[in-house]
Amino acid sequence: RATTATRSTARRRARRRELEPKSLRHRRLVPRSTAGDGDDRLWSNVERGDDGLRRRAGSLGASVALVAGTTLGAGMLALPLVLRDAGFVPSTVVIVACWVFFAATGLCVLEVNLGTMCELGRGGGVSVNAMCRRTLGDAGVNAATPAFAFIHYALLVAYVQKVGELAVEIWPQVPGGANAASVAYATAMSTFLYLASPAKIERFNSALFAGVIGTFVPLLLLAARSETTSVDNLLAVSDWSAAPATIPIVAVAFVYHQVVPVVATSLEGDRKRATTAVLAGTAIPALMFILWDAAVLGSVDAGAIDVDPIGALQASSPLTAALVRGFEFFAVSTSFLGFGWGLADFLADGMKTTDIRDPRPWALALVPPVIFALACPGVFLAALDSAGAFGVLVVFGMIPPAMVYRHRQMRDECALENDPVGCLPVLDPVLPGGVLTLALMFAFAASEVGSETIGLARQWFRM
Repeated sequence: RATTATRSTARRRARRRELEPKSLRHRRLVPRSTAGDGDDRLWSNVERGDDGLRRRAGSLGASVALVAGTTLGAGMLALPLVLRDAGFVPSTVVIVACWVFFAATGLCVLEVNLGTMCELGRGGGVSVNAMCRRTLGDAGVNAATPAFAFIHYALLVAYVQKVGELAVEIWPQVPGGANAASVAYATAMSTFLYLASPAKIERFNSALFAGVIGTFVPLLLLAARSETTSVDNLLAVSDWSAAPATIPIVAVAFVYHQVVPVVATSLEGDRKRATTAVLAGTAIPALMFILWDAAVLGSVDAGAIDVDPIGALQASSPLTAALVRGFEFFAVSTSFLGFGWGLADFLADGMKTTDIRDPRPWALALVPPVIFALACPGVFLAALDSAGAFGVLVVFGMIPPAMVYRHRQMRDECALENDPVGCLPVLDPVLPGGVLTLALMFAFAASEVGSETIGLARQWFRM
């Protein structure tokens, strides 16, 4: 058995040497005992300065803003319209349940990401693609890659198109119309993402997220202070039988997992800080969803089923109209940064390039959404409406617990082989609960995928 373990360890070390990039993007893996700060980071991010290399410590606040900003989208304002059939209490339970579930799947991605970086000897540059290949093999990659790419491209198309619509609403005579505004916006944001350092991107995203909060709070107060707002309106509807149908809708609102590897890299592999970023970064949007749901549903009479409360709020004054447009712009921009950055990182890993100035993954990530937004946005958006929840629940619902299960099996095998290099303490579970928790998560996502599959099949046969 010792000979078999030695051979297996040698093969794993040889694989790490083959996959280790020539350039670690100016990062160096450092032993935990020599980190020097008494913290839990696995390496130090360094950058070149006038006096040579210096450490570039990641910001926990910026990481929280990245997760929260990626989760939030302009569609959040319309969420109460699709939740009001269930009512406030049932929809709140659904939002909290989805937050717990998708925060847990985010911790699954974090756990596997840290373990994969340790095995490959990389201080970053490990995307969902690499994690799937390491834990689930080619079958996992073949299942995850198409859905992952589709979700990201479709949402980026929606964001590009939305900015064009906002531009025309604000300035109807904008030169070139909505298409020109969409192209200008996408070009500016894409150029910034490509040229800026990760630290500058994080600072810019934090500023945009401040804009999200700065426009959301006044909107929330205006909606809550409506003359028709009352507790009776808020609690008038409580249909628990309608709650299950809202789960896929809320699930699409909690997509952020593609930036978890970016957060882990920014925070230098510090598991505790990265866990805090995931939990806090998803809790903020969940709280905003609940507060907005309460403010809107409380202002609408239960019998007024044909009333559009968002449209009525926007038409109530120029100030509220400006706040709604401002919120939508900031929310779209934070999501565009997160999805664009995550997709480019995913494609770079698939291309096996570690050069942060390689234009290919950025071009492949950000040019097609502009083309589709101009040529045929309806194709992507219709597909997103019908199959978006299916893809989200497969890629970010079923696959993360499956990856963690296999990852922990590999960790146990590694411990039996007594390989201290491959069995760093960071490989301890991030998500508590053991196999039972993973099984329940997988079963929940699988049941929702089955329900969505049946619904899609019925739609297809009715066509």
